[in-house]
Amino acid sequence: MLYTCDMNQKSLLTGIGLSEAESAVYVALLKSGKSSIREVATTSGINRGTTYEALKRLAAIGLVGFQTQGKRRKYIAESPQKINELIENMLSQTKRLKREAAKVIPSLMSYDATSPEAPGVRFYEDDDGIALILKDVLQTVSQLPNKEYCVYSSRALRQYIYRRFPSFTSHRVKQGIFVKVIAIGTGGDPVQVAERKFLDESARELSSSFNIIYGNKVALISVSEDLTPYGVVIEEKGVAAMQRHLFNTLWGKL
Repeated sequence: MLYTCDMNQKSLLTGIGLSEAESAVYVALLKSGKSSIREVATTSGINRGTTYEALKRLAAIGLVGFQTQGKRRKYIAESPQKINELIENMLSQTKRLKREAAKVIPSLMSYDATSPEAPGVRFYEDDDGIALILKDVLQTVSQLPNKEYCVYSSRALRQYIYRRFPSFTSHRVKQGIFVKVIAIGTGGDPVQVAERKFLDESARELSSSFNIIYGNKVALISVSEDLTPYGVVIEEKGVAAMQRHLFNTLWGKL
């Protein structure tokens, strides 16, 4: 009889770091009881070589034990309660790594060729790329003494900006980050911790870009002819300072 795991079980087991084969072997062994490698391979539907490697890994992390009977070895699945112990260990390790990161990252930053002193240009494509830009905005601005950034917002492009990160605004508000927006064209929902002014949308070329000025960076976001969003982030103190000066000059005139 072939024993398989359902989607929820697979999601949990792969979530704690097991491969699909290891997940299948563990569930098959759990259902069938004490078994040889050949029997586990049969009930899990995994070839014998992969089953052997899966059992070794499962034994190493404490989800499988074994008994030796003469020259034969029988494997036994440990209680699923062990999974809670593995998760607790993962949480403990994550906390330890965060503490180590706080100590080590500053020294690693000294090697970073993309540090504020080194100008850089990065290209991002599609919705996932734009989401990375938005996450960088939050991370960068949250570390500034004055948690504020500026945006030229185009009505034609707003629909493409937050598709992969719809909770961006709630994260921004939660972190107390203020944004000044010069909106090209009416629309856009009023939000907290923000101020907005408007420009006329009479010139079509004005609506072709969504620009963000934050820290020492300027992000330029647009869409290609096939409506795929893309962005360029320029990290250079002088460029950002000039764009911020032009923004504030225009802001004062609106």
